[in-house]
Amino acid sequence: MTTRSSAGSENEMGLGTGDMPIDVGADFRHVRVKFFGRFLGRRFGRSSSVNKRSLSLSFLAFSSVMLAATVASAQGNGTDTSSTSATKTDDAANNTDASKKTEDVSALFTSSYTPPADKTSEKKPTEQLRWAGTQYFQQFGVSPDVFAPGLVQTYAPVADTFMLFQPRFTITKDWQLRARITANVEFTDNANSSTTASRTVVFGDVTPSLVFRGIPTFAGIKMLTSIGAALPTSPQSQARTLILNPFLNITFDRKFEKAAGGEFEVALSSTFYHPFYRYTTAGLGSDPNYQPQCFGAGDVGCGLQATGAANTENALSFLLTVSQTWGKWNPGAFFLLSNNWVYSFSQLPGVQPEPNGSTNFRQTSYFNIFLDYNATDWFTAEVGYQIFRTILDGESHIGNPFWDPYQDMRVYLGFNIGLDALYQALQGKKEEAGILRTKSERRPYGVF
Repeated sequence: MTTRSSAGSENEMGLGTGDMPIDVGADFRHVRVKFFGRFLGRRFGRSSSVNKRSLSLSFLAFSSVMLAATVASAQGNGTDTSSTSATKTDDAANNTDASKKTEDVSALFTSSYTPPADKTSEKKPTEQLRWAGTQYFQQFGVSPDVFAPGLVQTYAPVADTFMLFQPRFTITKDWQLRARITANVEFTDNANSSTTASRTVVFGDVTPSLVFRGIPTFAGIKMLTSIGAALPTSPQSQARTLILNPFLNITFDRKFEKAAGGEFEVALSSTFYHPFYRYTTAGLGSDPNYQPQCFGAGDVGCGLQATGAANTENALSFLLTVSQTWGKWNPGAFFLLSNNWVYSFSQLPGVQPEPNGSTNFRQTSYFNIFLDYNATDWFTAEVGYQIFRTILDGESHIGNPFWDPYQDMRVYLGFNIGLDALYQALQGKKEEAGILRTKSERRPYGVF
């Protein structure tokens, strides 16, 4: 996704956050957020070797996550060898059944558990797959000037697709492993393109996390905490010399049944990040053919920098989400406010400071409104509108967080597939309709 700002562009403000995924709340729908830095995409994303390295790292991280889940699943699905049966016939039958099950389907797909009973519900808990909640989402979006070319002075519309894969594995009733893998492809090729080659697959950062869901519900509020770290598999994070981006999240979720003839849900989430870099400014994917001058005729000290803007040292984000469910229909909206504190630079001898001083605080916002239709228990269709922007516009005024033709906006169509529900359907098992969009969890975490 390319941010199209008028006067104050991302490179001038030191933004370009790479991919910031959001996945919040107990029993809540999934939200996809993708921030692709225009400046870093143009400077760093033009290197084919960087894109290949990003692709390799993404697949390596994905394989590692799936391997860990498979091993844990196999252990969770193991049999108890300490007990013996009464007869040899029973032993043979049990061994035959166990070996047949292992041969038919791998342990990753057959491992299951039974969650504890919910005191607030009369329904008895049923056995669930340990990888329940694993989902795939994809959206196809266009900038609004596709429909109204007169919105901007320079007609350069954007059409792209965003893909999200979220594997999950339940360790116990309270602990769950998760991972997030994203990719983006632009179909248009114009002034707002963020890659050199047309239709380049740009991977986001792979973000594994560990979620704790065992906090008791209080006053109807469900609280979750999670800890994780984003791995620098995206070109943007590699450009910023990111080593690791650990984060800590807390989410509060509240449901209101029989609200306006349906179910209303609100979630508030906050996440703290402290990324680690090799350098405090972004770098280049390959050495330039010549060294550009920085401050003086003989000074080439910043020749390998992609920008003089500092990387983020600490960040704190807040996410508010509301959702209403009427049968198979699920409208909703969310608003994300991200606060970034960047590294401060010491004054150099002979270099004049900025006339009005410098600031190390930046803010960005993300707004999304959507309408979901739960067609089946495993397939959900979605239509929506989203905008990502810097809080301040080019004139240092607070901009409109909901609409601005010169910011990054999309009108999109999307779909979500619950892979565990699809697997159950293929096995002939019936699940509760609408479970796909209402039985998930999310929390914000980002890449800077």
